[in-house]
Amino acid sequence: MSNKYHRLCAGERIVIANMRQAGKNQIEIAQAIGSSQSTISKELARNCGERGYRPAQANRLAMERKIQKRTRPKVMVGIIKDEVEARLRIKHSPDQISNSLALKGLKVSHETIYQHLVDDRKAGGDLSLNLRINGKRRYRRRSKIGRGEKIPNRVDIEERPMIISGRNRYGDWEADLIQGAAGSGFLLSIHERKSRVGKLHLLPDKSSAETMKGIITALNGLKVNSITYDNGLEFAMHERINDLLECKSYFCKPYRSWEKGGVENYNGLVRQYFPKGHDFATITLERLIEVEEEINNRPRNILAYQSPNDLLDHLRASCAPSPGGFRGTARFHFRARYARPCVPSRRSAKGSTKPYTKSEGITPPLDIP
Repeated sequence: MSNKYHRLCAGERIVIANMRQAGKNQIEIAQAIGSSQSTISKELARNCGERGYRPAQANRLAMERKIQKRTRPKVMVGIIKDEVEARLRIKHSPDQISNSLALKGLKVSHETIYQHLVDDRKAGGDLSLNLRINGKRRYRRRSKIGRGEKIPNRVDIEERPMIISGRNRYGDWEADLIQGAAGSGFLLSIHERKSRVGKLHLLPDKSSAETMKGIITALNGLKVNSITYDNGLEFAMHERINDLLECKSYFCKPYRSWEKGGVENYNGLVRQYFPKGHDFATITLERLIEVEEEINNRPRNILAYQSPNDLLDHLRASCAPSPGGFRGTARFHFRARYARPCVPSRRSAKGSTKPYTKSEGITPPLDIP
């Protein structure tokens, strides 16, 4: 006699009815059809009618319950519902929520969360607006080079060592720009390949000088072995960045944004907060800090549902400091990046520090030689 779960078919129900009519007990019936005695007991309890056990009626009742179970919507209630909605509002995806809650012993499938979002939207709610993709079309970006201009001493990504491509160490970064509404500036986004930690920095324009200042400031205090760029002329001063950060630079091939897929994915996360057409001039420093921290504290599927900040803490704890790297703490306060220059300022003949002329906005007070 089998102890495994056994779903009865119409023929077995006929055998059950005939053996009951012949006076056989549940154990004998179970042995005859190869099921457990508890299966027979449950079958009789569920499917007996006023006229006793009839196989056709029993089969119909079983099928009705099966169909009802398939179509019954799952509803989140209580603490799970509150936790799911709270995480949705800080831009966590249904998959991230489902798996991170499972680590805490709370079970809810990502499909149930998506169904909850559909129901919420039908009821006039706005939870679905927190999803990363809302049916918007995506277009391939045009090459940023051409028109006779080139990046000096560009090193192709094919020459990048395997230790970088394999994400085998901490300190290899990717950089890109995110464009705001016309004339409102740009966001410099920088993404670390192994930990998936991201850094954001507002730029007044996409000149190579401003981009260089932003990169130097954003990465101040962090370990930098290499930076991978696309072919935008805003990264033309990569050699100066290499000198100041003691790192190397590599460039993707045109039309191959996936070669720096980490920062491209990070840009998509940032766009949840600042969608296309957003006026970057309205972004405050406090809001930028908040967005950067929210993204870095999200549990990520690729990191086994750790957050980038959690993994960065682990990496820094397991690695010894090296010259030129780890010049500060991993989660150094964002405001401090803008409060002090990372390289000495030029001084006048009288020895006074040259005043920073772009005091408005969030551009860092740097005067890089």
